[in-house]
Amino acid sequence: MRFNNDLHTLDNYKPKPNKDWQLHSSDEQDKLVSQSHEDSYLLNPMAVFIWTFCDGKTEVRAIRAALQEIFVENKEEVAKDLFDLLILWQENELIEFEIPLKKRQHHKLCIGMATYDDFDGVYFSVQAIRSYHPEVAEEIGIMVIDNNPYGAIAQELQKLETSIPNYYYVPYTEQTGTMVKHILFCEADADYVLCIDSHVLIMPGAIRKLIDFLDDNPNCSDLLQGPLVKDDLSSLFTHMNLEWNGAMYGTWATDARGKNIDGDVFEIAMQGMGLFACRKEAWLGFNPRFRGFVCEEGYMHEKFRQQGRRTLCLPFLRWLHRFQRPLKTPYKNTWEDRIYNFLVGYDELGLDSAPMVKHFIEQIGKEQTEKIVRQVKKELESPFYFFDAIYCINLDSQTERWDKMQAGFQKLGILQRVRRFSAIETNPEAGYTLSHRHIIERAKRQGLKNVLVIEDEAIHRTIEKSSIGYDAPMPLS
Repeated sequence: MRFNNDLHTLDNYKPKPNKDWQLHSSDEQDKLVSQSHEDSYLLNPMAVFIWTFCDGKTEVRAIRAALQEIFVENKEEVAKDLFDLLILWQENELIEFEIPLKKRQHHKLCIGMATYDDFDGVYFSVQAIRSYHPEVAEEIGIMVIDNNPYGAIAQELQKLETSIPNYYYVPYTEQTGTMVKHILFCEADADYVLCIDSHVLIMPGAIRKLIDFLDDNPNCSDLLQGPLVKDDLSSLFTHMNLEWNGAMYGTWATDARGKNIDGDVFEIAMQGMGLFACRKEAWLGFNPRFRGFVCEEGYMHEKFRQQGRRTLCLPFLRWLHRFQRPLKTPYKNTWEDRIYNFLVGYDELGLDSAPMVKHFIEQIGKEQTEKIVRQVKKELESPFYFFDAIYCINLDSQTERWDKMQAGFQKLGILQRVRRFSAIETNPEAGYTLSHRHIIERAKRQGLKNVLVIEDEAIHRTIEKSSIGYDAPMPLS
C-alpha cells in the first residue's frame, strides 16, 4: 500500500503491528526485536510512545493528537515525524495499515450480498450491476458483507471501495451462514434493499423497474422476487412448489404468467432466495439462532405470510445464478446445521416438523437423523434458548481463559451459541463497561431483544462449581 506525502493521508488508517516484532524495554535502550530472525530496531521514547498506539484499533489522527498534546510548540514537526516513522515502519514490515471503512451515503436502493471467500463471484456481480444498469447508478449503493474478513480475499474485496464510489465493505464474524443476509438489512442506509447471492447476475432493466415498482407502491410490505433464468438464458423458474426434495424444501416450477417479462405481478408460495427485495422497514429478519447454511426457502415466505403479507413474483426481476462450484464451497455445510435450522425455524413459526424429520430419515438414515433431532430439542428446551444471542467478553491476549470458557460452554450445551466479543483494552473495570456498551449497541442494531452477556472472569470462576454466573437479561427495546 502506497501513500502520497499529504500528512493527513493516513488519518483514518489504523496501524497494526506485525506479530513477529515485540517491544523489549530495558534501562539501557528500548528496541523492537524480531521473533523469527536476529534483526532489531532501536527506539527513542517518542517512537515507543507511538508503537504502543499501533494496536489496529487506534486511528493515526488520534495518535497525532496525543503527541501534539505533549509537544504543543512543535505540532507541525510532530505530524511530519509521525507520518515519516509510520511509513518507514510499513516499508520495513513492522506494521501494516487496516484500511478504513468508507463513510456511507444514503441511497434509494441498497443492493447487497453476503460472501465467504468468493472474490470472483462478488467482483463480477458488482461489475455487472455497474456495466449493465448505468441508468440507476445515482440511486443505488452496493454493500458486501464479508463473512470471512480474515481470509485470503478480504483485502481485495475491501480495496474495491477505492475504485467504486458507491461500494461499501462490511466485515462480519459473529456468525457464519444464512442469517448473515440479515446484517445487510441492519447495515443498509437505504429505503429499499435488494439482497442477492454473491454470484448472481441481474438482467438489464430489472433494477430500474424494481425501483419504479416500489416508488409506485408506497404501501407495499411484501417480499418481492422474480424468475430465475437458467443457463440457456431462455427457460426460467418463477417459483418453488412446497415439497421436499434432496434434503431441501422446495422444488423448482414455472408459472406461465411469468414468461411475459412485461406481465402483471402475481402471488407465489415461495421462490429461491438467491434474489429477494423489500422495503428496509418491512424486513422481518432471520431467527438469530440460525447457524450455517440453508432453511431460507419456505421459512422467510411463511414468516411474511403469517404477518398478513405476500410473496410476489415480478416477471421483470430476472436473475441468473451460478450454482456450479467445481472447486467446492470453502465453508462447511453440515447435516447438523441443516436440521438444526429447520427445527429452530419451525419452532419459531409453530409449524409441524414431522414431515421434515421423515424426509431427512429417508436422506441420511434414521439413527443419524434422530440423534441430531434429540440434540436440537435438548437445546430448544434449555433456559439459554430464551436469549437471541449469548456474548462472552474476552481479551485477545487471554487465550488460555478463552479455551477454558469454551470447555465450560460445551458442558452447558451452548458452545455454538456463544459469540466471542474482543474486549476493549484499557483498565479492567472501564474495559468491561465499554465492552458491555458496545455489545448493547450492536445488539440493538441487529434487532436482538434478549441478550446474555458473560464476562470471562465470571464464567471461569463458576464453571468449576457446576453453575454459571451471568448478567441479568438486558431489555433492548
